[in-house]
Amino acid sequence: MAATKFQAIFKELEQRIKDGSYQGTLPTESVLTQEFQTSRNTIRRAITLLGKHGYVYSVKGRGVVILENFNKFQWAIGADSFAGLLALNGNNKRATVTKVVRFKKILVDADLATHTPFGIDEVLYEVVRVRIIDQRPLTMDYSYFRANQIPPLTTSIVQHSIYEYLTSNGVKIAAAKRRFSVISASEEDYHELDLNDNNCVGVLENLVYNDLGKLFEYTEIHFIPEEFSIGYFAQNDTPNHETN
Repeated sequence: MAATKFQAIFKELEQRIKDGSYQGTLPTESVLTQEFQTSRNTIRRAITLLGKHGYVYSVKGRGVVILENFNKFQWAIGADSFAGLLALNGNNKRATVTKVVRFKKILVDADLATHTPFGIDEVLYEVVRVRIIDQRPLTMDYSYFRANQIPPLTTSIVQHSIYEYLTSNGVKIAAAKRRFSVISASEEDYHELDLNDNNCVGVLENLVYNDLGKLFEYTEIHFIPEEFSIGYFAQNDTPNHETN
């Protein structure tokens, strides 16, 4: 049955991505259709499943790009906006002011490498910003940008919209992987955020990729749990009747 077949093809393509058999992009639909002796529809379903698992992203004119993979992390693809929780603020018409806590160029050390996707001695821009929403400091972003993947940043740029600057300078943002968790509040969380009686913060982690499948940003957004909610819509895209 096609359901079994597209899942088997997905598993095979997934393994090839993980072991490095494919680099850059997947083979074309025509090549895969011929190799697996199946229909284009079945191949497309397998590729769609790869996308949902965060392995690939389709780019017009370039094909199906393989997203840079990091074996030490498990990530979910999705969440509709690259701008994270800040997008919720804009959608809700809430007055937002940005406070830049830190902005500097750094080399990744062993400690940072253990909880981010970056390797030791990579050159990054570190940007830490607090979002003051309706006069309350409610979120804090810890952002790290690969210096070799983006145009130079300045204090003026990070005070405003980094993404507007990047896209206006030719960076094409293609996909994001996201993960949610709750952690104990740090000393900096207590100092910068209006936590009241909270002893923990929600964390939204983002891996953001360009249209070549290269990671250019890792961000942790720390937020006060009761101030935000994030919803998803899911649907069953498996037809009742499968055809090959």
